[in-house]
Amino acid sequence: MAKLTTHGATMRCTLGATPAKLLVTSQSFRKISGAPVATENDKTGMINIPSFGTCKCGYPNPPCVPSVQGWQQTTQKDSINGLKKLTENSFCMCAKGGRISFVDTGENTFVESE
Repeated sequence: MAKLTTHGATMRCTLGATPAKLLVTSQSFRKISGAPVATENDKTGMINIPSFGTCKCGYPNPPCVPSVQGWQQTTQKDSINGLKKLTENSFCMCAKGGRISFVDTGENTFVESE
């Protein structure tokens, strides 16, 4: 079982220069330690997933503008209003070739998915 991910979780992109924090906007009522639980709808670049600084996708390195293609390895059964939850194992691909994954789960240190 993997831990659920919440608002403020730290993410990294394989082509990005710096880490970034997830901004949960898909729902506001299911929380862990006061932080909203992330769902598969928290995938909009520059809103839910901010810039990772510069992108190593080309030369010279352009500013990072995430172009997310959807979350993978979400919860199988556990959902909020039909939206699958994100876990510490969830990741998404950027159209520019990077893989975005979680470094930590935000405020959640103990709640696991079902």
